[in-house]
Amino acid sequence: MTLMRIEERKGDCQGNQDKCKLPDCPKFGTLGRPSRDGSRRVKGCADPTARGKRSRTKGLNKQRVARKRLGVAPSHKFGDGNEERWQDVLFANEVKAGKQIGAAVTAWLRIEAQVRSNEADFGSRRKPTRAILMPDDWGSEGLVMVRLSTWEELVRPAMHEYYEGGQ
Repeated sequence: MTLMRIEERKGDCQGNQDKCKLPDCPKFGTLGRPSRDGSRRVKGCADPTARGKRSRTKGLNKQRVARKRLGVAPSHKFGDGNEERWQDVLFANEVKAGKQIGAAVTAWLRIEAQVRSNEADFGSRRKPTRAILMPDDWGSEGLVMVRLSTWEELVRPAMHEYYEGGQ
């Protein structure tokens, strides 16, 4: 790689400096690919456009991983990261990722820790945790939470056997 090409890859961030939240804006570093507006940004740019693109990319990646691990068949050649297009005959799906799910993750970790603390030190089967959440205003309705690994290991094979194999 020539010296000229190396210099083209480095430079000041071209994001919207007026809206950037960083004190040392513009950042200097390796410039990424041009966005729709033609600007090339440095990794970690705090321009709202760059943050939105990173959030969307992360969300779509999490949706794709969730679809595969849940065992939902791909519906299209492209766009399977979008859960509204999944070909799931039993469930309508929604995948959330990032800071917005912090409270749910914290609740899960507390519940899982409580389950583990109540297991015997010796001879316990170390069963996977299933959390049942029963909100006050829901009557007898509630929510069930399990890890994706538990879904893959226990729930998906049982559902497959019930709906396709055993009936």
